Amino acid sequence: MAVFPLTDKGLSNQQKPKLSVVTSSRSWLRSVGIILVLLISIGFFSRMLLSAMIVQRQSKIDNFSESIAELDSANRSLMFDIAQLESTKRIMRIALAEPGEEFEAISGLGMIIPEITTYLDPISSDSLQGWQWRQINSQEQRQ
Repeated sequence: MAVFPLTDKGLSNQQKPKLSVVTSSRSWLRSVGIILVLLISIGFFSRMLLSAMIVQRQSKIDNFSESIAELDSANRSLMFDIAQLESTKRIMRIALAEPGEEFEAISGLGMIIPEITTYLDPISSDSLQGWQWRQINSQEQRQ
């Protein structure tokens, strides 16, 4: 008859393996090392991502600054052109030019310089004493 070691109770008592819990300091050091390497790599990746975002936003800010400078330069140029067009000398030249003459692509107005210039005096409070004040638009006048 064949003897099976799993079913034979006499044999199993003699050959039981001795098992014991092994505490190795290497296992937890390895786990801590792996965790530290993972944390350092995540930190490095986060730093690179943050740097890329900062560079991208700085380039946008630089583009905005350049466009603002260009628009400011164009605005100053246009303001200078407006000042030249509004100058008193230019307006007088156009006003005194004959209607058939063209000055800067604008035909003259043919105005003349008067012999005498009369200026009006401003109204003082003394001249307003006899003035009757009344409201022009009122609800009573409409009805």
